[in-house]
Amino acid sequence: MLQSFLTVGQQIITLYLLLVVGFVLGKVKILDDRASTAMSNLVMYVVSPCIMIVAFQRPLEREMLRNFGLVTGVSLLLHVVFIVVAVLLIRDGTTQRQGDLRFAAVFSNCGFIGYPLMAAMLGSIGIFYGSAYVIVFTVLTWTWGVYAVTGDRSQLRLKPLLLNPGVISVAAAMALYLCRITVPEMLMVPVRYLSELNTPVPMLVVGYQLSHADFRRALRGASAWVTLALRLVVLPLVSLGICLALRVPHDLTLVLLIAASAPPAALLSMFAARFGKDTELASSVVSVQTAISAVTMPVMVGLAELLA
Repeated sequence: MLQSFLTVGQQIITLYLLLVVGFVLGKVKILDDRASTAMSNLVMYVVSPCIMIVAFQRPLEREMLRNFGLVTGVSLLLHVVFIVVAVLLIRDGTTQRQGDLRFAAVFSNCGFIGYPLMAAMLGSIGIFYGSAYVIVFTVLTWTWGVYAVTGDRSQLRLKPLLLNPGVISVAAAMALYLCRITVPEMLMVPVRYLSELNTPVPMLVVGYQLSHADFRRALRGASAWVTLALRLVVLPLVSLGICLALRVPHDLTLVLLIAASAPPAALLSMFAARFGKDTELASSVVSVQTAISAVTMPVMVGLAELLA
């Protein structure tokens, strides 16, 4: 038992040391908002697609497809449960703040923080299965998530969902996989190099955001603490319970728990900026809970490693 916690903790501490570097670079003003935005775009539009190509370049096997479908189904079930719990338990007098907090409780940073940890613990197969969770996450963030942040149904559009880089990259990588198309090694070498940026670059960005976080505002009021408890403790435990009840295989449970126990999605800050909402609150909630997750994630993932 102790060894499981130590193994998970060591992987997560490694990631958070990179976060500390980003924090320091933000404090000494080597990184600024423009650099952070550029690095986020690099990960979203270049690094993530490369990760998908590397993860899906493997022999086509029926069991792996079945497992991929299982992770997709369980991920959808988990998100439905998350949404119901968030709507029932997160109540705030300010509609905008309530929407942001509900979004933070439901949607985790399954890409920026989830993928590096999945890769560290399970290799590329972890990202292969983890991408199923990200597909569900992407569809729901651009539908229910947009509505939660804006409170405006007219903002729900099909084009941003279909043209989202996360959806496009998974679709392209899956097409290569299903058609058994092997990317030439000459192309795969730079693709692998770019995919390896997925661990350091996102953590530097999160560290920079943390350097500008307002802890008092992010933790002000009962609803903020309810959100924190749900995102970092309650919903991950609920996820583990569901996986155990459904007898999800060990590695798949580990992938799902890594994704479900991650801190709030950085997409909350991006949505706040895109739709003209409170970006300071959004980035503070994401950053503060990311810092606290350095303690909670090893416990949650360690329990999954032990019990699944």
